[in-house]
Amino acid sequence: MKKTILFIILIIYTSVYLIAQTSSISGTVSSTGDEPIISATVQLVGTKQGTYTNNKGMFKLNEVPLGSQSLKFSSIGYKDTIISIVVKSGVNEVKIQLEEGNINFDEIVVTGTRTAKRRTDSPVIVNLINSKELDHVVAINLSEGLKYQPGLRVETDCQTCNYTQLRMNGLQGGYSQILVNSRPIFSPLTGLYGLEQIPVNMIERIEVVRGGVSALYGSSAIGGTVNVITKIPSENTYNVT
Repeated sequence: MKKTILFIILIIYTSVYLIAQTSSISGTVSSTGDEPIISATVQLVGTKQGTYTNNKGMFKLNEVPLGSQSLKFSSIGYKDTIISIVVKSGVNEVKIQLEEGNINFDEIVVTGTRTAKRRTDSPVIVNLINSKELDHVVAINLSEGLKYQPGLRVETDCQTCNYTQLRMNGLQGGYSQILVNSRPIFSPLTGLYGLEQIPVNMIERIEVVRGGVSALYGSSAIGGTVNVITKIPSENTYNVT
């Protein structure tokens, strides 16, 4: 009986001792522009311990051994970063900024065949305009973002009503099909007035196919097709006042 009690006390003492030898690390991961990076990987180097940042770029690692440790931060589109930290008792806070990395992916496109294919495997030439390029040209809406693309011409045809049309391969706007998420939202008539109604902050990328693709998208796609792929919201919120 005494041996059993001593054994239980030894286990409890060992557990308390091991807990006392660990601590936690919390912090935030952001870009060089102070934008929080969502779902960035945080790994304790040399172990299987790791976690991900939440929608505010925050993370927390528990049961980290005391002493000198190394943390590895990684995220798609950013350079991997490893830092050293001396873990002490209590909560250890870390703030890290990741630099953007020039990573070239073989992009997936859908406009050329109506199915997801690698850009290099698409039977037609598909030009991509991503959200970063739209930011670089300081575009506010879809109409302004298309002005800087080869083979496309956005022109204002009415000074009174201020409507614009998209010319592809020299053809009038009625021969250019505009899609939103691969669906023909705009008809040939409403497409003339709809270019200013899509803000760039909801656009993930724009896929442009110059040339006739009427076999896929109908008679409105004689000049070409512009497919606007919208962003998927990472967080839905609302305010009540």
